[in-house]
Amino acid sequence: MSKNFEYFINNTTAIDKFLITIIFFTPFLLLTSIFLSDFFVSVFGLITIYLFFSKDNRIIFSQIKKYLLYFSIFYLIIILSLFFSISFENSFLASFFYFRYFLLSIGIYYLIVKYNFFINIIFYSLFFNFILLVFDCVIQFIFGFNLFGYPPLSDPTPILTSFFNDEKKLGSYVVRLFPFFLAIIYYLKLNKYNLYLFIIVFVIVFLASERVALFLFLLILFFSILVLKFKTNFTIIVISTVLLLFFVDESRFNKFATYTLKQIGILDATWNQSSGLLRYFSKEHEDLALTALIISKDKMLTGNGVKNFHLACNLLKINQKKNNINYLSIYQRNNELACSTHPHNTYLQILSEIGLFGFLFILSFFIKIFFSNIKILFKGNFNNISIAYYYTNLGIIINLFPFIPSGSFFNNWISLMGFYPLGLWLYLNLLYKKIN
Repeated sequence: MSKNFEYFINNTTAIDKFLITIIFFTPFLLLTSIFLSDFFVSVFGLITIYLFFSKDNRIIFSQIKKYLLYFSIFYLIIILSLFFSISFENSFLASFFYFRYFLLSIGIYYLIVKYNFFINIIFYSLFFNFILLVFDCVIQFIFGFNLFGYPPLSDPTPILTSFFNDEKKLGSYVVRLFPFFLAIIYYLKLNKYNLYLFIIVFVIVFLASERVALFLFLLILFFSILVLKFKTNFTIIVISTVLLLFFVDESRFNKFATYTLKQIGILDATWNQSSGLLRYFSKEHEDLALTALIISKDKMLTGNGVKNFHLACNLLKINQKKNNINYLSIYQRNNELACSTHPHNTYLQILSEIGLFGFLFILSFFIKIFFSNIKILFKGNFNNISIAYYYTNLGIIINLFPFIPSGSFFNNWISLMGFYPLGLWLYLNLLYKKIN
């Protein structure tokens, strides 16, 4: 670590020092302050624009010109939806300044390519951040308050939230950074102790009581078992830990398993038989999903504009009442129009807000990444670079997984969580292609 720090002090420009410092603290800022994380990432993006047009860096950025084109197309789709949106004012800020997230990715890519030690800096950042998070969770679990004095939520079992206070983001935060951390661990050949990391992450996700986060962890676990050399021991230890925690905490088992099966419709209110009608996660989620489909019909190509789902839904409700019609009667599932800030599904949100072009763009990207991992599995050449690339792909897969409830795709915190690992993906994508 001291050598990396010495190199950072003596062999980097003032601008790059500032950029590296921002990236080092980004995980902590995402944990504690969305305002500060968004602010510093915006500053980071502005500096990246300057570096992009510098003659000295043309070779670095020319290697990813294909992906620069891809993002430019997606950004143009968002801008197109802005001009055809039902409320330009609501959509403007989120749409016009969306490019700052990709600037974060290409800025991180630039630093990785330029400085061999920079991936080590990211490792130290994530390592110290995870240590702090684990320590804070232990304090909150034992004493009933964390380092900031925040108590856990009660539901009725205490739900750990750590630095997020009354927001249930802890599980999502950990599980979204987990594949990124694993990718760096394998790239640096530090994967000897990754079993302990899996157990620590699972315990945090379990105590955070977020069902989607738990599902994504199990998805990561499943894909990890497929590439591990010591599958049997790893599987036995992790699965035993999972089952043990569920066994000793019946209330969380009921929430994760029984309550979910009830919402889906596999169990009815008596908890012991089928209700006869299967739902997409729950009636509320299904209402939102079907509402999004109805909303998208009028502006199928361009959508209603970013962050206009709630407005479009309210207008639909007014029109439904005025004309005495039921838009959802065609589905014959006793659904109702449901209005929220977003439809709680990434793909339905994209379809309803930026239209079919955006939907197909993200779906095709997800399919490409998914089959990239399938190809790695079939090749079976599980060297450290391949597995590191595999895990960065897996991070994208869990962020864009189609069949589960999700946060708002255009929310700044979720966008930062998604684009932060993408710089490493850009680098490993090129490196993996060179050696295969």
